[in-house]
Amino acid sequence: MRVKKSNQQNSNKFFLLGLTFLFAATLFLIFPRDAEAVSQWARKYQVDCTTCHTSFPRLNHFGEKFMRAGFQWPDDEPDGDTAGKDKVSDNLFVDKVGNWFGARLSLTPLLYKTNSLTVDGETEDSLNIGNSNWLQFFVAGTIFKNVSIFIEQEFEVDGALFSWFHLFFTNLADTYVNFQVGKLSPVDFTPFPDRLRMWGKSDVLNVKSSGGKGQNSVTIRQSRPGIQYYGYKGSLLWFAGIDNGKDASDLDRQKNYWTGLRLELPSKEKSNFEGSSVGFHYYSGIDTADSATARIENNFSRYTFSLNARYLEKFDVQAVYQIGNDDNYSLAVDPFEAKFQGLTVSAAYWTYPLYFILQYDQINSDDIPGLEMNKLSPSVWFFMRENFKAGLAARFDLSDAEFKKHEIAVQIRTMF
Repeated sequence: MRVKKSNQQNSNKFFLLGLTFLFAATLFLIFPRDAEAVSQWARKYQVDCTTCHTSFPRLNHFGEKFMRAGFQWPDDEPDGDTAGKDKVSDNLFVDKVGNWFGARLSLTPLLYKTNSLTVDGETEDSLNIGNSNWLQFFVAGTIFKNVSIFIEQEFEVDGALFSWFHLFFTNLADTYVNFQVGKLSPVDFTPFPDRLRMWGKSDVLNVKSSGGKGQNSVTIRQSRPGIQYYGYKGSLLWFAGIDNGKDASDLDRQKNYWTGLRLELPSKEKSNFEGSSVGFHYYSGIDTADSATARIENNFSRYTFSLNARYLEKFDVQAVYQIGNDDNYSLAVDPFEAKFQGLTVSAAYWTYPLYFILQYDQINSDDIPGLEMNKLSPSVWFFMRENFKAGLAARFDLSDAEFKKHEIAVQIRTMF
């Protein structure tokens, strides 16, 4: 039986909330506001971080084109051979370490969560202090013209390791033929890739096949060993790929595949909507589990519709809607078919040095009640430098749950 919280507990709650806001306000007030770019391509090309980013790591349209060109300057004749590099011989040009090596750090100095603990049968709130979420080291740049590399290694606070890495082979037949090979994401080229994003992850893009119980359970956006082809011309970008599932060892020997299209607003000089796009993505895979006598399979599919609307380099709206189907979600001998659909909308307004974001996530499923969620996440970020930002972020539970789980946090992110 749940006992009503005492006045002392309520006082502690307001004290902790006040402490969170006080720390955030201090960060927002004491730091200077001068802009200064310090990251690998800012160093190499002597440009501001805002050449490729709005609120890092969120890419602007130029940054997206820079990435798909294999980290070579877009809209010009690609030069991955000599630009910014030291000549060693007629056949070898080597980039400076600072031009391809960078790091990112994420900290949560204060995190307040409601109904997150159960003590003596009663739910209580909590305040977590000094959480270093992750440290990322990343290496990216051209090896030589039209051949480039991207490696991102993330070290998380619980000791877990997470990585993306792949080689780009670009402009093999003008812009019509390009490849990524390695550990990559199937949704990198969609209008809502859920990487290098405005703020929080999309919940619907992080639903795992088979509820994460299979040998090869994957989300639609996580890294996985595979090969992806892509091409683009004018307003159209198209792509397709194949992967093992989550592991390079591919224990079940099954392959997953995907395909997608992205239509961008035609580029026009001084267009207010430059970089806006719509897209469709289809993913089909097989997840497996071994019983005592046979291998059980779950054939799953994901249909994803997404858009990105940009206006005057001030407003940035992304939305994604996904329909998912698992024909044996529980990986049982008697198949259990499960369906779900979900939506994420993330909208931002940028007026330096402040960046405002509002994100909404919802997942519905008549077959998997535990998957359902409904949350609203506002945040505001203050840029002390182009490569250092502090934010006050909240996440409100809008579900029908009796004891709702809200969060409010002070966040710090930097890249260098």
